[in-house]
Amino acid sequence: MKRLLFLTGNAGKLAEASHFFEPLGYQVEQFLVDGEVPIVVEPQSDSLREVAMAKIEQAKALFKQTGQDAAIFVEDAALFIDELKGFPGVNSASVLNQIGLSGIINLMSNTLNRGAEFRACAVLFTGEQLVFGEGICRGTITTETLGESGFGYDPIFSPDGEDSGRTFGQMDKTAKEAFSHRAKALESIKKQLDLLGR
Repeated sequence: MKRLLFLTGNAGKLAEASHFFEPLGYQVEQFLVDGEVPIVVEPQSDSLREVAMAKIEQAKALFKQTGQDAAIFVEDAALFIDELKGFPGVNSASVLNQIGLSGIINLMSNTLNRGAEFRACAVLFTGEQLVFGEGICRGTITTETLGESGFGYDPIFSPDGEDSGRTFGQMDKTAKEAFSHRAKALESIKKQLDLLGR
């Protein structure tokens, strides 16, 4: 199996990537330098693709110093809420740390429009070329936190098409992947890898 180094500090994302890539022949590992997840600088941008590109270029530079052979993977995802003009967007992780799920629910306490979407942008560097994948999942923000599975905003996001109204936080990995923005981005990468014969 080829090693695939995933630059993330998020154990949930690492587990999802492992679940997806290992059947494709990749051994997914966390990208570490001296036993730590390296700190990368995110550009001030509203574009997930620009953020992901900045991360992959920094990861490539760090990895080049090790002299090892592996593919490198980065993924950026964010929640965009219609009524809040796209907030929290690319700042989703820091906003979650600052105000939590209850803070988002409070911001939407007086609105009927609860539409939102998760967007993901993933980039895989095969060692020779970059492969991009993007995915979107439309849904609604719930009025309370529901479920303890997943991570991030999962307990307050119910995807469109989920007939029982469950949130990602109430789903197991298989059920979530049927809707997930991240799964769509990964599937796009898989199709491109198939075309490249990798």
